[in-house]
Amino acid sequence: MKTLVYQKKILEEVKDLPEEQISNLLKIIRIFKNSIVKQRKEDVGLNKEFREWDKLSDEAFVNFERKL
Repeated sequence: MKTLVYQKKILEEVKDLPEEQISNLLKIIRIFKNSIVKQRKEDVGLNKEFREWDKLSDEAFVNFERKL
């Protein structure tokens, strides 16, 4: 429901723009969208890397305690 409201607001904002400006706006929107998708993928990868480091850290700590 909110998406429809935003879509209408966006259309209202751009209705009087010249065609060449709308073309540029579409390029900006695509760049913005792609950057969000890329950021999400990188965040997922970074979180996975943090979990792997935590696991290795936990294993190292357990091994250290065993040697005490």
